[in-house]
Amino acid sequence: MLTQTVLKHAFLAVAVSAMLCAFTSTLPAAQKATTPDLKPYQTMAQDALKLVAAKDMKGASKKMDELEGKWDASGLEQTLPNVDSEMDAAKDAVKSGDPKKATAELNTYLGLLDRVSKPAKK
Repeated sequence: MLTQTVLKHAFLAVAVSAMLCAFTSTLPAAQKATTPDLKPYQTMAQDALKLVAAKDMKGASKKMDELEGKWDASGLEQTLPNVDSEMDAAKDAVKSGDPKKATAELNTYLGLLDRVSKPAKK
C-alpha cells in the first residue's frame, strides 16, 4: 500500500515537472513576441532629426507626418500610449520651427523608443 502511494506521488511529481519545463521554455519566446518592432519608427525619427540638423524644418515636418501615419496605421498607440504621446510632442516641436526644441523632443522620443524596444531584464 505504501509503495503504491509513493509511486502515485512520484508519477504526479514527474508530470508536474514536465509541464512546468514545457511552459517555462516558451516564456522567453512569448516575451520576445510581445516586444513590437519599433526600428522603422526609430529610423524615421532619426531621419527627421537629420533634417532638423540641416535646418530643413519643412522636410522634418513631412517626415514626422509620415511617421505618425505609419504609427497610427499600426495600432500601437493603444499598446504604447506613452510612445504615442511622446511622438506627438516631438511632432509638435518640429512643427513649431524651433530647431533646439525639435532636437530635444526628437532625442527624448528616440530614447523612449530605445527603452521600449529592449525586453525587460530579469
